[in-house]
Amino acid sequence: MADAEVERRMRGDTCTISTRRRTYRRIESKAGSSRSPEESYLQFIKIETKNPPTSIPCSSSLTRRFFDRPLDSKCFNVGVGALDQLFIRDGTLDKLIWNDNWSVDETVSFFRYPADKKLPSRWSPLGSFFVSSNYNLVIIWGSRYYTDFGRLMRFNHYQVEEFDISPGEKYLVTYNRPDPTDPNGLWLKIFDVSTGTGIVGLNNADVADSPQWPVIRWAGGKDDTYFATLSKSNTVSVYETKTFNLLGKAPLKLDDVIDISWSPTEAVLAILCGEKPLKVLLLQIPDEVKLAEKEITAIVGDCKMHWQSNGEYLAVNTYGGFEFFRIKEKGIPTDFLKVDKKILAFAWEPSGHRFAVIYGDEPTLSVSFYSMKTPGKVTELTTLSNKQADSLFWSPNGNLVVLAGLKEGKLEFFDVDRLAQISSVANVKANQVVWNPSGKYVATVSTIPQEEFDSDWCSDPNDPLDRFTIWSSGGDCLFVHQCQNRIMQLDWRPYGGIIDDDMVKTQ
Repeated sequence: MADAEVERRMRGDTCTISTRRRTYRRIESKAGSSRSPEESYLQFIKIETKNPPTSIPCSSSLTRRFFDRPLDSKCFNVGVGALDQLFIRDGTLDKLIWNDNWSVDETVSFFRYPADKKLPSRWSPLGSFFVSSNYNLVIIWGSRYYTDFGRLMRFNHYQVEEFDISPGEKYLVTYNRPDPTDPNGLWLKIFDVSTGTGIVGLNNADVADSPQWPVIRWAGGKDDTYFATLSKSNTVSVYETKTFNLLGKAPLKLDDVIDISWSPTEAVLAILCGEKPLKVLLLQIPDEVKLAEKEITAIVGDCKMHWQSNGEYLAVNTYGGFEFFRIKEKGIPTDFLKVDKKILAFAWEPSGHRFAVIYGDEPTLSVSFYSMKTPGKVTELTTLSNKQADSLFWSPNGNLVVLAGLKEGKLEFFDVDRLAQISSVANVKANQVVWNPSGKYVATVSTIPQEEFDSDWCSDPNDPLDRFTIWSSGGDCLFVHQCQNRIMQLDWRPYGGIIDDDMVKTQ
């Protein structure tokens, strides 16, 4: 029966793509709920900020559209290493590292700050600043020169547990678990990053239907105009940030919503809903125009949505393969790819038309590369058999991919243009493989969950689990750095907020 269903889907018998542009209906009352329509969604309240910042901090941010300070060319100087800044959490310290030559066994940490092991730190989405948190604060750090890295803003939130920065870096969201015993307390706040002031929040008066983190699902692009929430009762609500009010004054009328996912580049919301069969729905926000709708056969727990980084394609796991939506083509046509074995990994080529799939039964797996370039056809480029790769990591520039057998400690650097292996490395102790934004370097590291860190644990200076390694894009080992403690986080600084076309032209 399963094979027949797959073959039927390959012929397109169940396609229900809408050719009409119609607006999706909104919910008037929540079925099975005693709550009124006005209470069936999160209602943001304005925050009255005490003693708001009165001036821009002395240390200028790397985000010049916020703080109106021109970037110094030294921030772009490769000799200084500003383009290859690396964040690591080394035990109880957050460290930001730059190095002008990764082949030299020496690093300079230009920022060191005590870290609360239970709370995250991270770069902002465009790399304009660094964000850390402690018991009651979220702090934004930045600099104009690589030598004057300092604190730019502080945001107060009692017992903060998580935070998020909007894609365009305009808003900061802070969160702690709702506490019904404190009805006046705010469990979520949204701040204006440019001024440091609170805008709106959510209180504990009614938390029965409050969603889990991440509460705010931001629409794609850098405008930060819309976001959505998915409640515990599977209600989807879409808000706009001009007033932080609900669009249409009511949630969307959708049954059995499983997950939602925005396009990374525009306000197109993909919604996975239904039971038997499941359904993928694409809505254009704010007009809620239904762009496409299609039934799929899938196992709910394994059904995932994968957007290509430019928002040109959407892949959805199905029973027996993948359903592909060609977002930029007229009518949003779909293709089906049959994969009749267990799928371990899937990844799009950044800004490209290719993707890779790892499938099969361990320990020997297969890796296949495909192209979406030909309209109406998913073209197989090559299949690599008998591989020990359980994960795959595309270079930000595309073309190159690292096939990683993290369980076996093996890395294979593969050129997808030439469909040829570049190099292979064995005995790598790592559970993460991270490309830098330029695609020149790859970092490998073995991290541990923050809750497992033991500050009394004695580090072995030769322990491979206490180090990170920098590789060239061709698989050459350039640099090994031994840390003092177990590593809990590692990430490269994004380029989006640091570099623009004018700066590139001047170099």
